[in-house]
Amino acid sequence: MVILTIENSIDNMILTLNEKKTISAPFYLFVFENVTTKAQVKFLLNSTTDLSLYPGRYNDFVINTSVKFAGATTGQWNYNIYEQASSTNTDSTGLLEVECGKMILTTDQFNYEGYEATTNYQGYGG
Repeated sequence: MVILTIENSIDNMILTLNEKKTISAPFYLFVFENVTTKAQVKFLLNSTTDLSLYPGRYNDFVINTSVKFAGATTGQWNYNIYEQASSTNTDSTGLLEVECGKMILTTDQFNYEGYEATTNYQGYGG
């Protein structure tokens, strides 16, 4: 599961995209869909931006979550990642899916409000 924080300008996404890829240096189309609102966020990442030291095992991409998900609703999202040769296409029709999963979009700005209840104790002498 991927966890991203909406205020972060730097978030790492650790994925396993090389298992199913068929293009040597693809562009990856990321399609995120909110489970509740069905809103979508799409963007492309070049495979050459992978920071992983062991790309055969995992991929490490850095994204600016505050820009990519600006105005998005926090909560649960589904994601699908497709490989392609195009650096501009954002239509997933006919593309090979290399990974799918769940993502949690969270926030650091959680305000907890509570109260301290007054407790009265009564003792009985017996």
